[in-house]
This record gives sequence, structure tokens and C-alpha cells, in this order.
Amino acid sequence: MKHAIALLAVASYASADPLALRADAFASTAAPAGVLTLSGDGDLGSNLSAEAVVWTGRVASDQAPADVLVMALHARTSDGRAAGTIGRFVASLGALRPVQVDGGSARVGLPHRLVLEAYAGVPVLPDLATSRAWDWVVGGRASRRIGDWGSVGVAYMQQRTDGELATEEVGVDAGAALGTHDDVGGKVAYDVANPGLAEATLSASDRHGSLRNEVYATYVAASHILPATSLFTVLGDVPAVRAGTVLSWRAAPRLDVSADLAVRRSDGDAIDSVPVAAPAITAPAPDRGEAIAPAIVLHATLRLDDRGTSALGGELRRDGSGDAGWTGARATARIALPYRLSASTELELVVPDRDRGLGRVWPWALAALTRVWGPWHAAIAVEAQASPEDRSRLDVLAELGRAWSVK
Repeated sequence: MKHAIALLAVASYASADPLALRADAFASTAAPAGVLTLSGDGDLGSNLSAEAVVWTGRVASDQAPADVLVMALHARTSDGRAAGTIGRFVASLGALRPVQVDGGSARVGLPHRLVLEAYAGVPVLPDLATSRAWDWVVGGRASRRIGDWGSVGVAYMQQRTDGELATEEVGVDAGAALGTHDDVGGKVAYDVANPGLAEATLSASDRHGSLRNEVYATYVAASHILPATSLFTVLGDVPAVRAGTVLSWRAAPRLDVSADLAVRRSDGDAIDSVPVAAPAITAPAPDRGEAIAPAIVLHATLRLDDRGTSALGGELRRDGSGDAGWTGARATARIALPYRLSASTELELVVPDRDRGLGRVWPWALAALTRVWGPWHAAIAVEAQASPEDRSRLDVLAELGRAWSVK
């Protein structure tokens, strides 16, 4: 449903002058399910700002209580040398994994271009009834800017569950600009609790006119993979070592073309342990052992106006390895219509290399129509798919929202 909400909200907006409030109600025939989202953000003074997102939902087979995604108060000094946050927010320092936490964070600039950052609090759990009396997480990062061209930082975090060590990481990150158009960067995170490399990235890029080239190498362990939000990320995002190059070209004033050409080595055992989440299609289990395979993504975006309000997009992708290899195509369209209407659609097709009786083609499609009038906005969408789990499925989603500007 998250994937569909992104399309539904294409034309939704709210001003922030100085405090913006917004309420959205989502309904779906899948389950069926309903979600109510309340959000607000804005400046409360020259050095104070706040934001909040609260949602409550219900599914026919379950009752989901109200929950808070983000509710934070930010403060900063007039010179920007010190800042702090308190509430519920996502904390991320350098190379460390992001953590949603109930607590506080602070950042202070020191002499000699030193910067200290830290956060502490209680990790957020999906079940509000779960006891968190002995759950806590702390993290900190010290960094130093090097002239106007680079920086280096060292970070540490520790998380405990019921008082027992659950996660402990050390991270190092660095970046530098080499001239006007070239830069290099890298980060490494090491898992101390379960000794081993958690994530590592090294990249270098340069630009020549309308062409930009980036060379990279990455390693991501299963513990650092974020939840999937689309068909392609579910089928392609696995613990792996990956190296390649990304070419980006402004082919025309409104046309952007990119190519990600890489080789990936993945561990079959690690891939098999990663859960697959809706709305994507369950990938077939790959062969055991290490597998080396190409990972290729070709993407193009054509903006139909100068602001990019209307745009067409296309993507071809080759990914997976062994029996889990697959080829996919994706097409998107976003069109601004008269009377403050907006239409959007998205289509994904995946063809697995090997048919295990789960179907030769896995399609997923969504079409949405959005209307904005004054502070109100509404949308309706139709979602259709065929997968190994459902031979055919059709769902209808709807959204109704309103925005307020509080002086």
C-alpha cells in the first residue's frame, strides 16, 4: 500500500507559512484497510521548528492502533553552531545504520573545525504494548572538516534489548572534492556485536559538461538493508558485493538518461534469509553458494514542461543470479491536467529466467487521478497485479486530505 500512496500523493501539497497542518485519509479494498495520517511542520520562531506525523489504521484481519512516525522539536542557535532535537525521529550518523528513536539528539561545532554529534533514547517498536523498560540506544560521531574540500568522521552506536547487547557498530566516513567537477567518498561500518563488516562504500565521480560518471564499489550485509518499497527493490536488494559505474547524461534540456552497469556477487544463503515484503512478488529461492551476475539498470526521464510537473519515465533492469535471475521493465507517467487535475500511472513487468510454475510474466500496474481544490485534495487509484501468490488481483485505493496554514 505504501507504493500506491506515493502515486496518490503526487499533486498533494501544503504550504509552510509558518505552520502547516495536513490530514489524509487512505482507504483500500486490499484486506480491506484504512489509514488516517495527520502531519504538521513549520517554524515556531527564528531558532525553533517542529514537525509531527501521526497515523492510525485498521485492517479487517487486525486492528492497528494509532502510532507516531515522527514528532520532534528542533532548536538551533542563531549562528548555527549548535542544534538539538527532542521527540521521535530517525537518527543517522555517518556510516551507521539509521534508527528510529524516542529521545534526543544534539550537534555542536567546536574550534578547529571539529563537529560533535550524538543521540540517545529508546528504539521505536511497532507494538505499542511491548515493554521497553530496558531497551535503549546511544550513538555519537566526531568529525573534522578539512579546508573547503573535505571531511572525515568516526561514529559509534550501541543498542540494547532487555538490557542485553543487541547491536554495536563502529563507522568511519570521509569525502573530498578534487577540483571543480571531481569528488571521492567512502564509508565503512563494522558490526562489533556480531563481528563482521556491516556496510562499505567507495565511490569517485567526475563531470564533463552534460555527462557525469561515477565509479563505485559497495558491500551491504542483511542487517543494513532497508525495507522494500517496490517490486524491483524486493527482487534486487540483497546482501551482496557490488561494483560498477553510473553514467548520467543530460541528453536534452528536458531529457535525462542514466545507465548503472555493475557486477554483483551475492551469497545464496544470505539471499534466502531475506524476507520479501508486499506489494512485490515473492522471488524464487536462488541456488545455494556464491553467485556472480550482472546488475544493469537503464533509465530515462522526459519532462514535458520546464518545472517537470508532467513527465514520462522508463526503466529496463537485469538483476538476480542463478535460478533467481530476472529481467524487468518499468514505465511511469505523470500528467498535469486542466482544473487542477493530475493523472499518474505506473507499470512493472518482471520475467524470471526460470519458470517454476509461478508464471512466466509477473505484471503490476497502478493508475491514479488526483484533484486539488483550495486546501482540499482527493485521489482515487486502481491497482492490478498477477503473481505467484494471486493469479489475478484488483484493488481500489482512495485518498482524501486537507491542509491548513496556521499564522
